[in-house]
Parts: sequence; C-alpha cells; structure tokens
Amino acid sequence: MLSYYQKNEQMLSIIKSLSFYPLAAGMILSLMAAAGKASAQKEHQRAHIGLIYPISTNGTKAPQISNSVSLHALSGVSGGEKGAAVSGLATIIRGPQKGAAVSGLMNLVEGEVQGADIAGLLNTAGGTVKGVQIAGLSNTARSVKGAQVAGLANIAAGAASFQVAGLSNTSRHSNFQLSGLVNVTGTGNGQLSGLVNIARKVTGIQMAGLVNIAEESEYPIGFLNLIKKGEKSLGLTLDESGNAIVAFRSGSSRTYGILGLGNNVLMPEARHAAEVGLGMHIPLGRVVRFNLEISNITNTNFYSTAYYKAAFRGLVGVQLGKYLELVAGPSFNYVNYLAGYEPYVAYSLFEVYGAYSVNTFYVGGVAGIHFKL
Repeated sequence: MLSYYQKNEQMLSIIKSLSFYPLAAGMILSLMAAAGKASAQKEHQRAHIGLIYPISTNGTKAPQISNSVSLHALSGVSGGEKGAAVSGLATIIRGPQKGAAVSGLMNLVEGEVQGADIAGLLNTAGGTVKGVQIAGLSNTARSVKGAQVAGLANIAAGAASFQVAGLSNTSRHSNFQLSGLVNVTGTGNGQLSGLVNIARKVTGIQMAGLVNIAEESEYPIGFLNLIKKGEKSLGLTLDESGNAIVAFRSGSSRTYGILGLGNNVLMPEARHAAEVGLGMHIPLGRVVRFNLEISNITNTNFYSTAYYKAAFRGLVGVQLGKYLELVAGPSFNYVNYLAGYEPYVAYSLFEVYGAYSVNTFYVGGVAGIHFKL
C-alpha cells in the first residue's frame, strides 16, 4: 500500500489538500487503497452499476474489469472504460479510458484518456489526454493533445495543445496558454495572461497584463518584457506639451513595452509625469527604422490637478553606432482634464466640453535619445 501511495504522491497531496471535503477525501483515499490491490485488467462488462466500491455489480473484482457504461451513485472503480462513466462524487479508472467520465468531484484515470473528463473539482490522468479535461478547480495530465479547461490551474508534465485556466497554466510545451494570472511553459507558440508569462522560447505572441519573461520571444506584448535575447533601452524624450520623461523600453526586435517617469517643464500645476505604453519596430534599413508607439501619460501634482493623455506616435529612429538611437516624429493626441484648469496645450484641432471635463484632440511631436542596454 505504501508503494502505491508513493507512486501517486502528487495525486494524494491534492486530495489531502481538500480539507473542506473531509468525508469525500477520506472516501477517495480508501477507494484508491482498494484499487491499489488490483491486478491487470482481465475482463470486460457492458454495464457496471453500483453505490460505492465494492458495493456494485462487479464487486471486489471491479478494478480488474473494464466497462462500456458505468453508473455509480457515489464513487466507482474500474479497470478501464470504453463508453461513459458517471459518478455522483468520483470515478477511479485503473487503466485507459475511451469516451466520457463525468463526476461531481473528481476523475482519476491511471492510463490514457481518449475523450472527455468532466469534474466539479479535478481531473487527473496518468497518461496522455487525447481530448479534453474540464474541471472546476484543476486538471493534471502527462500530456494533452487537446484542451485543458480549469477554474484554477492546469498542469501538463509534457506537451499541451491548449490550456485555459482562471489562475495558472503549466506545461513543458504548449501551442497556446490563456490564464487570468500566470502562464509557464518551456517552449510555446502563444501565451496570454492577465499578469505574467514565463517561458524559455515563444515563437508567436506573448501577451501579459504586466510582465513577460523569456529567453527568446518574437512578439512580447507587455509593459515590462524581460527577454534575455531581446532588446532593452533607457531613453529620454521630450514632447510638445513639455513632458521630459526617462523611460525603459524592453522587448524584442519587433515589439516592446514602455515604462517611464519624468517632469513637465511647462506646467508647474501638474509637474509630475508617468508613462506606460507599447511599441513596434519596423526596419527600414541597416541603420534606420520606424517605431510605432501607443503611449499613455498622466500629469499630476498628487493633490488635485490631473491630465490624461493618450498618444499615437510614429517615430523615425536612426542608429548611431551599436548603443545609441536618435528618435523623432509626429504624435496624434487625445487629452482629458477637469473643466476650469489650464488647457493642456495652447492649440487644438477641436475640443469637446463636458459637464466636468474637457476633451482635446491635437497633433504634436516628440524627440529623444535612446541608449541600448
């Protein structure tokens, strides 16, 4: 019995962590202990009906028998499934599964899955999943040639075609990962997360709400991109409204993020400035490129006055040596500020006045110098 527990240490730790289901967890552990005594699969039955192991039509031989259809009020154990297995709480399959396993609490499959596993809390597959795992809490598998969808986390020890989780995804290789918080993979074709993406190499889009981390990434899209084989620079820019900002630009040779702080030299009532943005490099030659940027700048005195500016900028960059780049170009700007305060600029294409704020649209420009790190 200890050897069986040791071989399933990860599965057991997950089950033991379900302290809010003590009765269910204890029941599943006892079922696993009983199932652990089983020998290799020998028989096949069309139907398996029961309450809880071993109170079923297959009795104590259930771990040795595969079935076409299994129906259990609480939990069922079998040597394999080749159709549908439905349990009120848990389904434990000691061999491969073909078809669908649906349980209110969890599905634990020791072999390969070809079909769908749907559980209220978690799905675990010891082999490859060729289909889909859907769980309210988490999914784990050796590898997934299909999709994992979980309310909390997905884990694939090997490759995973598609992972969607409310919190995090983890795999050795992934075609695409989508999560609310964190994605982690070795190599991937795409990552999208609300906070952080971590990978060794991403050949497609790597988009995060805050940070992308990778050795290599073709298209990192985030405000901070820590790409080992990427491009980083520290630069000073000055725009038409007097914002002098020192910004860190980080990403790849294709896309990058912008984080900056500075002062406004023309507006003492809103002197402090902060900038976040995204950009794209378009090569035009050996020493010239075009930088498209979307920038968001806030000017404030931290008490009352605040201006918000969204700008679309087209900057020509000229490389001076290996580490220096001069940039300059026009910008198209939208500014919102509270009614009654000084205009952001003395000129505008047009203005829209609201009950409490003013919206201004105008054309400006920016120039600066970037030092590559």
